[in-house]
Parts: sequence; structure tokens; C-alpha cells
Amino acid sequence: MFNHLLVPLDGSPFAEKALPYALEIAEKCNAKITLVHVIPPGQWEWEAEMRAELPEGEESAHQHDTRDAANYLKKQEEELREQGYDVTALLVKDRAVDKAIIETAKSENADTIIMTTHGLTGLQRRILGSVAEKVTRHAPVPILLIRVESS
Repeated sequence: MFNHLLVPLDGSPFAEKALPYALEIAEKCNAKITLVHVIPPGQWEWEAEMRAELPEGEESAHQHDTRDAANYLKKQEEELREQGYDVTALLVKDRAVDKAIIETAKSENADTIIMTTHGLTGLQRRILGSVAEKVTRHAPVPILLIRVESS
């Protein structure tokens, strides 16, 4: 039933709260885990004036974000492998985080996505949006949402 788990991480302790659930399932079902971190291109919104002042600044900032994300994923992957888990980590660049998670689930043949949600409702969700909600609506596989209260 659970053979390959996809766990989206964004480098935050909030997203990492999905890991204990994924690890427990992986241990009980001998499942593989794929960690995915999606980096939207041009994550830094630069104004035209800033681009004129620092033409390489935006690209440099993006490279820094990519390097940090890659290092974070590598550390997570190594720690989980040391604990005996079958784990791989993927860094994906895509403007639409939800779509990237869904496409990664498809391309990696994951049978379950395990991720956290704030559980926002009403106006907050409309204003902030919800990656978890979008993934839940369109994912081709079951989703295990871990509701985490904001601190």
C-alpha cells in the first residue's frame, strides 16, 4: 500500500513536521522516501531600479537560494540514510509549487504525498493561498496532511 512516499520540504521547521509521520510509515511498510524542495524561479522580486543598480544581483540571490536549498536537502537525505531509510532528495525549480509537487509525485511514481498544512480557513486562506489545498485537489495519489498550528 505504501511503497513510495513523497515529502515536500521548504527548509522550514513547519514543513519538517511531516517527517516523523513519513518515517513511521516508511519503517512499518518498508517504503522509499523522496524529499522534494521546490524553488520558484526569480523568488526575489526585484524592482527595475534595483536591477539597474545590481544587474547580477537577482541571479546571484537566486543562486544563493538554490545552493542553500540543495545543502539543506543533502543534509536531510544524509541524516535519514544514516538512520537506515531508503531516501532520495530532489530540488525542483518551478513557479507553481503545487504543480511541481504533483508532477514530481507522478514522475517519481510516489503512491502517497505527506505534507503539512496550516489549516487556514476563510479570508486567510483566500489571501495567503494554500499549496496543500491545491495539491490535495489535483494530486493523482492519496495525500496525508499533517495539520500544524502556527506558533
